[in-house]
Amino acid sequence: MNIRHKIKNLGLSQFFQLSFNVKLARIMPLLFLRAYIYALGALYYATRARESIKIIACLEFVLTPRASSVHFYWSTLRTFCGIFEHYMEKLLMAHRPFINMMDFLNSRLKIRNQEYLDRIAKAGTGGIIVTGHFGAVEYLPLSMAMKGYKVAMIVRFKTKALKRELMKRAAATDVILIDADEPKVAFRALEVIKSGRFLITECDEFSEWRPHRDQQVSVFGNSVSRDKTLDFFYRRAKVPAVLCLMKREDNGFVLSVDPLADGSQGISISERAWNCLEKHILEAPEQWYQWKDAAAMLEGFIKTEKKSRHADKKIPHIPAADPVLTAG
Repeated sequence: MNIRHKIKNLGLSQFFQLSFNVKLARIMPLLFLRAYIYALGALYYATRARESIKIIACLEFVLTPRASSVHFYWSTLRTFCGIFEHYMEKLLMAHRPFINMMDFLNSRLKIRNQEYLDRIAKAGTGGIIVTGHFGAVEYLPLSMAMKGYKVAMIVRFKTKALKRELMKRAAATDVILIDADEPKVAFRALEVIKSGRFLITECDEFSEWRPHRDQQVSVFGNSVSRDKTLDFFYRRAKVPAVLCLMKREDNGFVLSVDPLADGSQGISISERAWNCLEKHILEAPEQWYQWKDAAAMLEGFIKTEKKSRHADKKIPHIPAADPVLTAG
């Protein structure tokens, strides 16, 4: 089997987690590792033309009404680089010497609106931290633990080796990782909230959404069935909720905190969280790496928009035989 077929049989995460790449992540200088990962990512997508086209089509569908052609092409290039950056961060978080990672983050991390986290932590009731596949999300649990917050996170592991390494590192910093593929996830999640911890969960895992039958949410201007998982946690736990995003900014990271609800409001936390995240995505599309999943969710809307665009192009412009005058 040649390399092209081997790559085609692997998902992107498994491809980057190949044992040779793991070894390089442990020892290679960051500058050279980044160049290597970007080249590897370009090779991967070169063998997955359909996947690349779907991502670009989704970007075009979402961004073109808001950006010029030059800006769109630049955003597309930066988005693919952002995807590669994420998987490099995943490798570093799992396999780089742990003390080095803590020093690396400690010298580069700032928190915006930290008072919201402090208020929840001081109350001791626990809280819900909603995040997304955005920025340096892999560093979020460790960053919060380093700042003294007790956290737990629902995680889906792509490989057994990755799970083993991350579980080991989480234990060293008193972070609880809940495997999303194991039984009683909801029960364990509610238990950690009751113990006074922050529960970190993502709101943009579209393939895992449990859709409401009659409740909708706007996703980039298109109405889709709303996820009810976050609403379930919020109703049961009755604790404050915030949106936390690890933004890459100025050779460092900014943990941006946006308040969502205080625990007593009768709202849809999933809708409010997604609306807030969407604003951040539109401001920095290159930091979001769920474009492939978004393309699958919005496929029908994208096809309809393309058909409409092609139909408009086919309508010929027929000039009037005589000039049409209007009364002044």
